[in-house]
Amino acid sequence: MPDLAERTVPKLAQLHAAARSLLETLDEAGMSLVTAESCTGGFLASLLTDIEGLSHGFDRGFVTYSDAAKQQMLGIDRALIDRAGAVSEPVARAMAEESLSRSRGGLALAITGFAGDADPEEKEGPGVTFVAAAIPHQSWVYRIDYGERPRHEVRNLAAAAALAVGMRALAWRQAL
Repeated sequence: MPDLAERTVPKLAQLHAAARSLLETLDEAGMSLVTAESCTGGFLASLLTDIEGLSHGFDRGFVTYSDAAKQQMLGIDRALIDRAGAVSEPVARAMAEESLSRSRGGLALAITGFAGDADPEEKEGPGVTFVAAAIPHQSWVYRIDYGERPRHEVRNLAAAAALAVGMRALAWRQAL
């Protein structure tokens, strides 16, 4: 299992291999996946649908880049976003849990963070990302600080972390 705070930016082939592994595990479990993405803008969903023969394990993806989209598409309370910030543990958890509840998925992965300059009104700085996973009745959130680096690097690192978090969640579910 890769370190979530890995600093080496994965290549596309590595991301596809991780996506394939997650989709194979989901297929074996008879489950499907849903995503809720902010700073990655649908990149995780794209990686998952790139996998020929296994993309049926992907139920749907929510790209909720703006606060309004998080509210409208996922039903996240504006007061939570105002209180905690869009880039925060509570919002990442809500994104995962709410996307799961709005889908047929058995696993949800959510990403929110700053892939470029941070909003000066937010509590977190550039490169900070929250990755969340949810299965029915359980969720996890990880805070990862990639530091200041180009947007595409944070996007790739966050997608890799989400795929790893998905595998961790499935392993935990299997252990029950």
